[in-house]
Amino acid sequence: MTATSAAGCRAKTLDITRVFKAPRARVWQAWTTADDLENWWGPKGCKLNVADMDFRPGGFFHYEMKFTNTPSMWGRFMYREIINGSRIVWLNSFANERGGIARAPFAADFPLEVHNTVTFANSDGSTIVALQSLPFGATDGEIQAFEAIYDNMIKGYGATLDQLEAYLAS
Repeated sequence: MTATSAAGCRAKTLDITRVFKAPRARVWQAWTTADDLENWWGPKGCKLNVADMDFRPGGFFHYEMKFTNTPSMWGRFMYREIINGSRIVWLNSFANERGGIARAPFAADFPLEVHNTVTFANSDGSTIVALQSLPFGATDGEIQAFEAIYDNMIKGYGATLDQLEAYLAS
């Protein structure tokens, strides 16, 4: 799927759908509380430290991703829309320790912000989670950088959702 970015270019949307064998209320909680997010959000092998969590439209989730023998990386969500139990929309960015937007440490031309929408739906006692991500306010070069690592982002989000699955099963 493609969408038009704020720069007027067509950007390929990252789409991932997973089914979790847990009630929707529990999956929602895992996405919306600091204690839960610390147990599964982020790349495989990182330990997440929540610096700030203000789960409301206009609120921020600021976090540190700690890795063995590697400098920490920081990230942030700026929540734009929350529909209780069914939808979260946020802008995701790499960040500095103070919560300001920062360039991705792996690619200087990666978009500064990525628009994310995650929805939650019931399915026979399980929960369907659908995530969509695309560059926000990006230049043509930033859109190209986003699309160049599309397969890596699918794998990375997939591994993160694997961690959510394991966490929900524990």
